[in-house]
Parts: sequence; structure tokens; C-alpha cells
Amino acid sequence: MNPHFLFNSLASIQNFIIKEKPAVASDYLGRFSKLVRQILNNSVEEWITLEDEVGSIENYLALQKVRYRDMFDYTIEMDKWIDPETTLIPPMLTQPFIENSIEHGFKNKEEKGKLQIRFELNGSLIRFEVEDDGVGREKARKIQQEQNKDHQSMGTDITNERLMVLNKKLKQKISLIISDLKNEQNEPAGTKVVFDIPYKYS
Repeated sequence: MNPHFLFNSLASIQNFIIKEKPAVASDYLGRFSKLVRQILNNSVEEWITLEDEVGSIENYLALQKVRYRDMFDYTIEMDKWIDPETTLIPPMLTQPFIENSIEHGFKNKEEKGKLQIRFELNGSLIRFEVEDDGVGREKARKIQQEQNKDHQSMGTDITNERLMVLNKKLKQKISLIISDLKNEQNEPAGTKVVFDIPYKYS
């Protein structure tokens, strides 16, 4: 998780206190502390229940919605054949990509963004998708370089390293595909990230 998110979250809490909004500050602080606890708990586990993963994602998105009130909307869809209480997946695989959608895809977009998160049963695999209609990776990269030439995005590299470690232990490997979406005019229209994870249950 990007350290800037943690610092900005604390700054948001401070801002709510200064503006004498104790109820908002208290709710935000409660969500923030819960998310930090979830991250710490999940960081020592190779596999967690899908229910816990969705809980972390929802908590993270709720915090971002408070920070960026009208910048994006999101949906989380779950295949009816998946039992989130017993299905196991590696924790926080998609978090860097969800964060990129918000911080780079939507922040640089004039209209309100839309983030779609889906969990589908695909044979012996759980397909985990994150799709946004942001400005696209190429434009986001150019803007980021203009604003901060020394910036290096490490989220994808760290995720690939995690997958290499996990796949050494798995017969059926976890795959990651990142696609640049285009509209009818062949212009950038967002990004789609797809993980195929071997079905595992507790």
C-alpha cells in the first residue's frame, strides 16, 4: 500500500478535527484503524478467505470515497456459485491496481470515474477482475512523470514478485493479465486487470 495513502488519511482526519467535524473524524479514524489492522493481520498470511479480502477492499474504498467524495463510484460483484466464507485467495493482490485506478486513472479524469470489481468462478479458477474507465496507463504515466520525474511505480513489480513466490508452491499457477481498454474511436478508455487464481477452500 502506498505510504502516501496512509499519510493522506491521517491528514484528512486532522482536517476534519480542525473543521470541527468530530463525527466524520471519528468514523474515518475507525475505518482507518480497522484497515491498518486488516493489513497487518493479512500481511502474515499467504491465503485468506475471500470474505476477508472483500472486507479489506470495501474498507479501503470507503476511505477513498471520503477523501475523493465525487471522483468515482464503485461496484463489487460476486458470482453466486462462490462461497466467500470458505474460498481462499492470496491477500491484497489487487490493492495496488485499485489504488492506481483512483490515484492515477480517476484523479486525472474530468468526469466521474467508475471502478468495477468482479469475482467469477471460471472452471477450477477464481477470476478476480478490476476494471476502471480512467485515463489509461500511458496518459497517467506521462502526467506522473511531468509532476514527479523521480517517481517509480513499484506496485506491479511487487505483485509480480509475490506471484513468483506463490507459483513456486502451486501446481496450477496464478496468472496476471493487464489490458489497456479502448473506446470505439480507439482512444484510451481505462484499464482492466485480471487474476486467475486456483480454486482453494478452507
